[in-house]
Amino acid sequence: MKTKTGPKDHGNSEKAIMAAAEQLFLENGYKLTTTTMIARRAGVTHAMLHYYFRTKEHIFMKVLDKYMDELLDSFRPVMGKDAPFWETLRTGISTHFDFLEKHPLLPAFLYDTARFSPELLEAYKGRLRSTLVMILRFHYGMIRKEIDEGRIREVDPLQLMLDIVTLNLSSFMLIPVAHGFLRIPGSSDAAAVPGLSGVLASRREEIIELIRSRLYGGDGYAVPDGAQPEQNKQ
Repeated sequence: MKTKTGPKDHGNSEKAIMAAAEQLFLENGYKLTTTTMIARRAGVTHAMLHYYFRTKEHIFMKVLDKYMDELLDSFRPVMGKDAPFWETLRTGISTHFDFLEKHPLLPAFLYDTARFSPELLEAYKGRLRSTLVMILRFHYGMIRKEIDEGRIREVDPLQLMLDIVTLNLSSFMLIPVAHGFLRIPGSSDAAAVPGLSGVLASRREEIIELIRSRLYGGDGYAVPDGAQPEQNKQ
């Protein structure tokens, strides 16, 4: 007896295709992932996949939409809360880091796509730009105001934001690669570094401290309450 497929089944199939495509893109890269592989991973027929998505590029765009929606949603509370400058900036740094920690393979995947399929990111640049500009514009204005009112060092707000983004991204581009090769200096027997989660937690605080020092350290600017490194607290 043939089972009738309802709207709920269609919704589940579409979600399964999206989830399978996301996993395979991250595992193999865009070029090495085929629609046949996606259909097999999702447990649907090839015909059903094309019912929902015309092409592999269409699936790719929808996967990126998912990431952009999630990134923007994670920043909305940061941008909507009227908090002091340093608290807001520190939260913004952590929010971006948290997003990358949740999707640690994403930076390498986007780099691979930019290198081997640049036309895809070119086609997507409108949505990418609109999301990033919204987040960057908020932080740019906040940093510029602190500079103008003499509360932090004179910095280029755009360069500061690029520093934050590249420091966060490098943690997920480099640490997983180096994890198996790093050793604790001075140990008697080449002990391995702590677990990756511990390394990333330390790295997050290191990045926050680097940015704090860039804005407040050594020039007579008042360090905001709670911004001092732990080792300097009495």
